Amino acid sequence: MTRRTTGAVSRRDSAAHPPATETKHQAADAAKPSASGLGVLEKAMHLLNIVSARRSPMTFTDLLRACDLPKATLHRILATLVREGLLRHNAYDKTFQLGLRLLELAHDVWSEFDLRVAAQDELARLRDALGETVELTVLDGTCVVILASEPGAEAPGARSAVGQRLPVHASAAGKAIAANLDPSGQRRLVQALDLERFTPRTIVAPAELHAEFDLVRARGYAIEQGERASDRAAVAAPIFDYEGRPIGAVAIATDASRLDAARAHALSSALMGASRSITHSAAGKAVSLATQAPPETTLPVEVRCVSEVRSLLGEGPVWSPRDHALYWVDILTPSVHRYDAATGADTETPLGTMASLVVPKASGGLLVATPGGVMALDLSTRRLTAFCHPEAGRTNVRYNDGKCDRRGRLWVGSMDMAAAANRGHLFCIEANGSWKQVDTGFTVPNGIGWSPDNKTMYVTDTYRQTIYRYDFDLAGGTVGNRRPLITIAASDGKPDGLTVDDQGCLWVALWDAWQIARFSPEGQLMQRLRVPVPRPTSCCFGGDNLDTLFVTSASLRLSEEQLATAPQSGSLFAIQLPDARGLPEAAFAG
Repeated sequence: MTRRTTGAVSRRDSAAHPPATETKHQAADAAKPSASGLGVLEKAMHLLNIVSARRSPMTFTDLLRACDLPKATLHRILATLVREGLLRHNAYDKTFQLGLRLLELAHDVWSEFDLRVAAQDELARLRDALGETVELTVLDGTCVVILASEPGAEAPGARSAVGQRLPVHASAAGKAIAANLDPSGQRRLVQALDLERFTPRTIVAPAELHAEFDLVRARGYAIEQGERASDRAAVAAPIFDYEGRPIGAVAIATDASRLDAARAHALSSALMGASRSITHSAAGKAVSLATQAPPETTLPVEVRCVSEVRSLLGEGPVWSPRDHALYWVDILTPSVHRYDAATGADTETPLGTMASLVVPKASGGLLVATPGGVMALDLSTRRLTAFCHPEAGRTNVRYNDGKCDRRGRLWVGSMDMAAAANRGHLFCIEANGSWKQVDTGFTVPNGIGWSPDNKTMYVTDTYRQTIYRYDFDLAGGTVGNRRPLITIAASDGKPDGLTVDDQGCLWVALWDAWQIARFSPEGQLMQRLRVPVPRPTSCCFGGDNLDTLFVTSASLRLSEEQLATAPQSGSLFAIQLPDARGLPEAAFAG
């Protein structure tokens, strides 16, 4: 096999070999101290990390700005990386991206990979940090097998669990692995399982098990609460190989008295971080674990917590003037909430499936988006009735954020369950249930809104840190000419849900950044509002005068330490604004 030339380009490539006019600077450059004390290898690795983190190929100028290296040094390192196939250079548009040689190296590593050896340090670190028993498991036929175990402080003399076989459907580790299998492999596994009922909590219906797998895949981790034994509990995160396939799971398993659901959710970030470290896999990294530090300068306003709940992923707030209430969803619990502004009561209606959005219907009742389609919901009976399903022919996708335009059409985005890149679409759904796909290529489609004059539509892709604008035709329900309006720096959080005020300004929830930001119609930052939680998810105007900004939030994948700092994570907040008003939100026309 010829490896050194894989992905390489011609030595005459101008970007890979600096012009003669620059060679006179090389001797002086070589005499300079290395940037930030980096050696040549560290500089090269730094460049590879920069290119890997960027969503699109980078020009030499892009790299020069990002790496803080002298131009001649950058030329020399790029030449070497291209020659070795670690980077590819496109001579047509003069851009760089990762080279195919990396795939060869990954294949060589994985052909001799020993998961138990690779995981042993992380297992011991987790045991010491958390004081709980940590297990490494792999799928073996229709069971998961404990490959390694590090007993925690709660079980110092316990008999080794290594070799124990666990049921896939009733264990956190089994669900974590099975949920991330490819669709055909998952179906075959479920068909082969003996869905034995171990306790009253055991899931034994295939449809319910698939719904549980959807939740696990979307959350990034699995929880076991008395499903295998009434006194046992566990939380597990999948371990992925370099192609994003689940090859095992790392789990914390202990007595149910030590691991209630709240603590299990709080330990998930530590487990997910460990699973990523074991294989250095990029799978799942679209899902963030770390948060930003709270901002120091924001607009001083009073932020009231009007519903103190620990929702996992509160989303999609919408104000209903008809009901004088705010509706919102917890996608991953899952449930629909109704906040009554007159009484201050928040009523939660649990659902048997994820619901990513809720909108009032003009004919009465609500419309919600579930992985099984967009459905009508009767809150009094909790009955879901199928309405339409634009994504019916695809697997491992779900709907995400959505909103109604001022003619009552529902616009909704879709995404991969685990946020795989570019799998999302944007749909427009009419009152009669007919629909059309209007755009594609989204990864995490989020906040949607319209300008006061109905000539511009806004759609966010959180993964790309970008809010796009379209030309919008209200009468025809069409969009065109998509282009970026606002790009959020990674250090400023991730743009999530949004709303538009009567001046045409956009109010955007910034995930991981503790704030709501206000932008002008031209995309200029105007204000920042600090909220008491790191992960605000969306916002909307409500109240009699539409001068109250309601804000939903998430507690998903926040560690115990982070939750201690922000104990109201997952709650619903209200901010009274003196100089801003919202626009009435339309109910769905159906």
